[in-house]
This record gives sequence, structure tokens and C-alpha cells, in this order.
Amino acid sequence: MGDAMSQDTLVLIAAIVLTVIGCGAFFHYFLWLRLWPQTSGKVVGNEAYKSSHHGPDQWGYYPRVEFIAADGRTYEVRGDIGRQKEWPLGWIVNVRYRPANPNHASIAKDWQRLLFAGVFLGFAVATWSVVLK
Repeated sequence: MGDAMSQDTLVLIAAIVLTVIGCGAFFHYFLWLRLWPQTSGKVVGNEAYKSSHHGPDQWGYYPRVEFIAADGRTYEVRGDIGRQKEWPLGWIVNVRYRPANPNHASIAKDWQRLLFAGVFLGFAVATWSVVLK
């Protein structure tokens, strides 16, 4: 009986943690949409990194992205999405940036942020269905 109780407790804790992460990610997503302006940026370079999950001696690349913020100044930032192939120079990407600090920018697409939050909430719902059985 003690094992069942501790297993139930672990499932309850998992449900709470997944709910908090999912709700927090959704809240952050909506703040991000509302508060971070979006503009177009241009890939001006690539930043290589050692990619252990692609196999030994594999490299990945983050784009170096240049954009003009609302303050009229040009910023160059490292994109936050890596890939196995180099990013094509001159490629246009969407950039969202923090108005108070445009050096803090993201090229993640809106749907990617929403999907991240949705996955956690999906797991939370599934876990709560076990808890409330």
C-alpha cells in the first residue's frame, strides 16, 4: 500500500510541475507576442558549434542575424536556432527583440514557442487524468 501511495504522490507532483511549466510557458509566450516587436533580419554569417547529438565530429550552425530595431540602430545577434547546415547568407528571417535591450533577440517562430508550451500542457492534462482517475 505504501508503494501505491508514493507512486500516486509522484504522479501528482509530476502533474503539478508540468502544469506550472506549461502555464508559465504560455504566459511567457503571450508576453513575448505582446511586448517584443517583430522585424525582419538578414543572415550575415554563421557561428559553428560542436554538435554532439548529430554524431562524433559533427558541427551545427547558428546564424548571425542583422536587423534594425525601432530605435533606428542596427544590431547583430546570434540566432537562437541551430541547424546542421550553414544558414544561407542574405536569408531573411523574422526577429523578435526585447525593446529595452535589442541585443536580446530571438528568431524562433511564434508557432515554435506555442508548441513548446502546448507540449507541456498536453503532458500535464494526461498526467492529471491519471491523478483524478
